[in-house]
Amino acid sequence: MEILFLIIPLGVFFSLIAFSLFEFRAIKANKQAAFVSGEIPQYSINDKFKRYDTMNNTGLFAIAVYVLTLIMALIFHSDTYGLIHVLLYIFCTTFIGSAIIFVIKIKRSVLVKVFAAFLYGVAHMIGSALAFLTSYLIA
Repeated sequence: MEILFLIIPLGVFFSLIAFSLFEFRAIKANKQAAFVSGEIPQYSINDKFKRYDTMNNTGLFAIAVYVLTLIMALIFHSDTYGLIHVLLYIFCTTFIGSAIIFVIKIKRSVLVKVFAAFLYGVAHMIGSALAFLTSYLIA
């Protein structure tokens, strides 16, 4: 149980770094789309998904979280850990990371804050759960 106090902050730190890298990638994709097509306001959510390359960035973020969590799960693996420890790690890192993203985007609109925290949370939960599943199948 003591190791959770080490891997939860590590998980939050590494996943927020990965999220910020993919967010910068989305901003770059938006600027590139604006350069190619001209700066035309896009109001459709589908157009914004395409413009920010949201699906690719979210999928790649989930893969990055999977790899980071798998590495931590294999390094800090102990036979005494059970499902409650895995769920505690996933919940705490997802909640803390989503709260930090929500606070960082405080000056943005409510929709942007909720959407960014949601995309972080969903991809993080899926990647972490699959990483722990893989680590238990390997070990």
